[in-house]
Amino acid sequence: MRVLVLWVGKTRLPGVAALTAEYSSRLGHYCAFQGVPIRVARDGGGSTVEEDALRARSKGTYRVVLDPSGQSWDSAEFARFLQRARDSGPRDVSFCVGGAEGFSQSFREEADLLLSLSSLTLPHEVARVVLLEQIYRAFTMLSNHPYPR
Repeated sequence: MRVLVLWVGKTRLPGVAALTAEYSSRLGHYCAFQGVPIRVARDGGGSTVEEDALRARSKGTYRVVLDPSGQSWDSAEFARFLQRARDSGPRDVSFCVGGAEGFSQSFREEADLLLSLSSLTLPHEVARVVLLEQIYRAFTMLSNHPYPR
């Protein structure tokens, strides 16, 4: 199974960069993992340019878009989602983390799944780390690894 986490914008906080690298490394033990930053358009193109890049990078995958109005699962439900995706065949899963402005309505409507990490408002860099940790937690739960205990 291949898992992509695509995020808009540079990583500005050193702690976020370190945690992104740590969880990316850990995830490599459970799946073909790739974290992909999407550059913010400098020409005033705005979210359309970034969303086009996200569409291109996630083409052919099961696209999960992080959105406050999305499904809200606990860790066990999230693990079951990844298990179904893993066991259903070669379908890859991509997770899209927006920038400060979030995503357009049309991009959200194109998603296979809208997922909410929390009812709290999280900075997009923190949301990415929470997502990576939850993906890692899910795979360790599915492997009966002691991490989630």
